Amino acid sequence: MEKRNSNDKKEDMPLGLGFGLSVNEEAMDHFSHLTDTEKKQVIEAARRVQTKKEMNHLIQDIAKM
Repeated sequence: MEKRNSNDKKEDMPLGLGFGLSVNEEAMDHFSHLTDTEKKQVIEAARRVQTKKEMNHLIQDIAKM
């Protein structure tokens, strides 16, 4: 089994974000067209989310980009 270093975890997408994008095609499309820097910013924003409602708002915001 491959070991991961601590820096890899910073690149992992939070499960809620991944699920939200998978069920919202428009958000997924917009996210896929972001630059790497923009994607990292979205991922960091998702890490700060504390409720399902907040994650839904984040996904909706991505869909509107």
